Amino acid sequence: MAHTKTLTFADQVRAIPEGEHVETCYACGTCVSTCMIQQKGEPQYNPRRLLRMVMMDMREEAFKSPTTWLCSACDLCYEACPQEIHISGVIGAVKQLALGAGYTSPLETVTVDESLCSGCGICVMVCPYDAPTLVEKAVDGQMDSVSEVDANKCMGCGVCVAACPLGAIARPGVSNAEIVAQIPLGRDLTTVEGPKLVTFVCDWCLRADSDVALLESYPENVRVIHIPCTGRIDPEMALRALRSGIDGVLVCGCAPGECHYKRGTYVSSCKIGLLGRMLDQMSAPAGFGSGRVRFVQIGTQERGRIRAEVDSMLAYLESIVMPVREAGS
Repeated sequence: MAHTKTLTFADQVRAIPEGEHVETCYACGTCVSTCMIQQKGEPQYNPRRLLRMVMMDMREEAFKSPTTWLCSACDLCYEACPQEIHISGVIGAVKQLALGAGYTSPLETVTVDESLCSGCGICVMVCPYDAPTLVEKAVDGQMDSVSEVDANKCMGCGVCVAACPLGAIARPGVSNAEIVAQIPLGRDLTTVEGPKLVTFVCDWCLRADSDVALLESYPENVRVIHIPCTGRIDPEMALRALRSGIDGVLVCGCAPGECHYKRGTYVSSCKIGLLGRMLDQMSAPAGFGSGRVRFVQIGTQERGRIRAEVDSMLAYLESIVMPVREAGS
C-alpha cells in the first residue's frame, strides 16, 4: 500500500512562492539589526527566530509570533542580507499559511464608512498592500460600489485615509480629526517668540533615540506631530495650519527606497510638491509659498539630520516669511 508523505511545516512554506529560501538563512542576525520594528515597538520581532520555528516544525508558535504579522515588506533587510534572501517573502509565506489555518491579523486597521464612500477607487490605487477592493453591495437599500478592506492585508499605514476625498476611511489614533486636533492655532501662539512651525514626523524615519528625544526638546513655537507614515499627510492639514497663522510646515519622511510602508514617502512627496507649486502661484515673492511647506526625506543612517532640517526651516521662516508677514499686517 502506498503511503502519502506528510508535508512538514518547512515543506509547506517552501511550496509558496518566495518561501523556498527558508533554508538559505544561516541566522546571522543582519536582518534584525537592519529592521526598525524591534527597536520601535515590538521586542519579540525576530525574523531569524521565525525561520528557525519553521525548520523545527513549530507551527503554532510561528503563527502566533508577532514577526508573522508585523513585517511590512519594506525590504530594508534584503539589501543587507549576505544570502540575498527576501525575508519578507518567507515571512509572507508563513502568514499565508497562518491565515489558511484560521489565524487573523492582530493589527489595528482602517475601516470604511460605506455611507460616505463613493466607490471612486482612489484607495485601491494608493494602497501598498492591495488591501482595499471595490465591491457591489447594498448600501441604504440601494446597490452601490464601495470600498471593502481586507483586514488581514491592511498594515494600518493610513495612506488610504489621506487619499480618500470624502473622508470615508479612518484608522483609530490617526483619523483626520485626531491629527487636526494636534495642529495648534497660530492665534493661540501670539505670545510665543520665534517663527511658528508644525513638524509632521514619520515614526519610522528616525532610527536614533537621540533624534527622537531632540524633537521633544524644542520650545513651544515648534509643534511636533507623530504619524505612522508621511503618506498619511493630507495637504489640507498643511493648509489648515497656514490659514490659522502657523508660519511653516515641515514634513519629515523616509528616504527613497527605505519607506517602511513601501511607497508612502513617494505618495507624500508628490502631494507636498503639488501643494508647494500651488502656493507659489498664489504668493509673492516667487518661492515664498512653497518655502513655507517643506518635505524632507531622512535616511535611516542619517543620524542628527533632523536637527539640521528643523533649524534650517526655522531660519528660513525667521529671515523670509516673518518679515513678509509683518509687512503685510
